[in-house]
Amino acid sequence: MPVEKIRIAFVASSFVVGGAERVMLELITRLPSERYESRMFFLKEPGPVGQELLDRGVQAETNFLKGKFNILAMRRFSRRLRAFKPHIFFCLDHRNAIILGGLAAYAAGVPKRVVASHSTGKFGKKHNFSAVERIILRGMDRFVALSEAHAEYTRSCEGIDAGKIVIIENGIDVAACRNVDPVAVEAARRELGLEPGRRVVSMVAALRPEKAHEALLSAAKDLIVTYPDLTFLIVGDGSRREYLEKMTSDLRLGDHVKFLGVRGDVAVLLHLTDVLVLPSHPVVETLPLSVLEAMAAGVPVVASRVGSIPEVIEDGLSGRLIPPADPKALAAAVSSLLGDESARQAMASAARRTVEERYSAERMVSKYMEMFESL
Repeated sequence: MPVEKIRIAFVASSFVVGGAERVMLELITRLPSERYESRMFFLKEPGPVGQELLDRGVQAETNFLKGKFNILAMRRFSRRLRAFKPHIFFCLDHRNAIILGGLAAYAAGVPKRVVASHSTGKFGKKHNFSAVERIILRGMDRFVALSEAHAEYTRSCEGIDAGKIVIIENGIDVAACRNVDPVAVEAARRELGLEPGRRVVSMVAALRPEKAHEALLSAAKDLIVTYPDLTFLIVGDGSRREYLEKMTSDLRLGDHVKFLGVRGDVAVLLHLTDVLVLPSHPVVETLPLSVLEAMAAGVPVVASRVGSIPEVIEDGLSGRLIPPADPKALAAAVSSLLGDESARQAMASAARRTVEERYSAERMVSKYMEMFESL
């Protein structure tokens, strides 16, 4: 007799442009259809990444929650869960997904419940989760953390039972990052006005306080003295764009800095980048995809020694680690890489091997499947 498929209800508030959402896109679309039946439940609008999921043919239901949490929305969602009859409820660590989704799953009698977290705290706050969220999380069967450091944080700071924590590292499409059409790279160079031979330092991150873009701009002021041909690409958007653009003007960085906003061709941009930087403050950063994607593309990374980054990058071998939000240390590390081509190439090769061995989408999906089967 055929084996019954494992039905999984994936739940999120929305899939905006972000690393966690991209990871979930890879997971949901890569689960083998002969063994799993997946359905996506968006409590609000699907969002840009959510629309990409729908375009790939994943079944989804949307718009359960029009405003703030209310009991009617929970009842509507609970009814839809009962109709789908999932074996596993799987939610991202979105507040609505945990509270409304978690309660609805409990009311619907879903046998097993899982939450995947992609955050290590909130900027300026002690906890990532509210008191209500932590109570609901105690009823979950599994809590997915992204690394040893992340697991320790969730245990010690959020009070999650260590026996429920499963470590599953983020995974990326390594081939997509590595195999980029050179014609597309040259077209991007022309679009951005980068003449041949001009060197590029990039930062791919939402324009939020914890990412410490100020450290990059301050470092840029020092770096262009030694490397006047240097261009800084800031990829991402957010509420701090106007402030950062003003800082760029105040520092008289002129055409050295380009704010590109949200881009759909990050892999292409990485292939015209000499060094990627991420000088984040010591909270929130967990296992950033921008670092993994740069490493897969063969781009040396300079990043803060925060979150799970030290588990990904071996300082001096597969990248450079610096104190968080430190412009002087950032400038020195970038300068050392720009000034030593052979060291930069050796570091890029080691970084690529690290990602291929430990952070591929295939490896991530395999570990998720092991967890689903165990449940």
